[in-house]
Amino acid sequence: MPTYQAPRGMRDLLPEEAAGFDRLFAVMLARAQRYGYPRIVTPVVEDREVFLRSAGATSDTAGKEMYDVALHGTGGLALRPDGTAPVTRAYLEHGLHRTPQPVRVFYWEPMFRGQRPQKLRYRQFWQWGLENFGAAEAAADVEIIEFTNGLLATVGLTDVVLKVNTIGDTASRPKVKAALVEYFSTYRDELDDDCRQRLEGSVLRIFDCKNPKDRQIAAGAPKVRDLVSDEDRAHFAEVSEGLERLGVRYEIDDRMVRGFDYYTRTVFEFILTDPEFTQAGEISVAGGGRYDGLVRTMGGPDVPGVGVAGGVDVLYFALKQQGVKIDESVNADVYILSGDPNDGADRTQLATPLREAGFRVAIDYSKRSLDKQLESAVKHGATVAVIRGTEESRGGKVIVRDLVAKEQRVTRLAAVVVEVGRHVPKRQKPRLVDEPGAAGEAPYLTDPRD
Repeated sequence: MPTYQAPRGMRDLLPEEAAGFDRLFAVMLARAQRYGYPRIVTPVVEDREVFLRSAGATSDTAGKEMYDVALHGTGGLALRPDGTAPVTRAYLEHGLHRTPQPVRVFYWEPMFRGQRPQKLRYRQFWQWGLENFGAAEAAADVEIIEFTNGLLATVGLTDVVLKVNTIGDTASRPKVKAALVEYFSTYRDELDDDCRQRLEGSVLRIFDCKNPKDRQIAAGAPKVRDLVSDEDRAHFAEVSEGLERLGVRYEIDDRMVRGFDYYTRTVFEFILTDPEFTQAGEISVAGGGRYDGLVRTMGGPDVPGVGVAGGVDVLYFALKQQGVKIDESVNADVYILSGDPNDGADRTQLATPLREAGFRVAIDYSKRSLDKQLESAVKHGATVAVIRGTEESRGGKVIVRDLVAKEQRVTRLAAVVVEVGRHVPKRQKPRLVDEPGAAGEAPYLTDPRD
């Protein structure tokens, strides 16, 4: 047993898993940008009131699940439990509400909740999300849902079902609340402690209760969709029709309400259907909805909004469970070896042009025998070894050995990039500006014999 371990409910992402997360991030970021959603990054720590004002002081996330942070003995800060509230704070703080609307942003950040650890639920987890401020039209709801549906299809997740509902806008809330309070009050003594508290605070959240008895009681409650206004129903009809026109399959779930006070009208969730994830209730891989009153609640003008958030950890493990291949390669393709124990700088000099050409290259720094270095290169998963410091590799020459095919060739130093490229693929180098030559050219890019 090691002396120190990660805190309960938190975990390390080792290189292979981190590489898988990076792959998902690249897919999501590219898709978000194609939809006109640039990335935004907010601080890990926020004023606690940001979450209490937005999610509601009685919500689990903003209340008992939040990690408080103290600085020099002064509290009032918290690790962010979700992304929508911080993004809304940034939207107002930086005057984005005074810029052309709608304002669209994408985020990918670690979040923190003091929830009880269980399957696919961690106390530190990764979340991606889209937020759209300033569009009241149902088409914005449809776009957010279609984006998510297409994203899950793009990465290969099929064991999922989309559920949608409407909970009405703030004007409909008194009628909805009154009808639900009247119904659930008759079962007050049968509800568990959490649901009794929700009856007094936010009665809609009783639909989120996990207790089987509470869920059985909730099944007989009036349908929220029947209590909302004609305008709310018309908005939901537009959302439904939009999804149908785009071929997005969905189910209407009259009991879906989501867990935050800020939601209005459209709410939706993408629920995992694999039996591995349904044993302890429903697990959502992504969900969201409309929040037309949130910006006003946070002290800003009356700006409509709609968004979605998804769990990266949940998506990653759901894809693994389904057998979807994710590129998690982290090994160097090429290993630099030498029969000369004292040429460390020369090994680096040999590695540099290969790295600049786009190969993953690692160096064996040791003074061990060449056989031991070759053995180590194989154990590290290398495909090719480039060898110097031997009788064959002198006078501006090196040996390029294919460790898989078990064949080798003596090659001039000027042609090493070309020869290595015959055995392993180059990897595209990111550039600060996407134009030819923006990051310069590497040496040895062509074989002078060509």
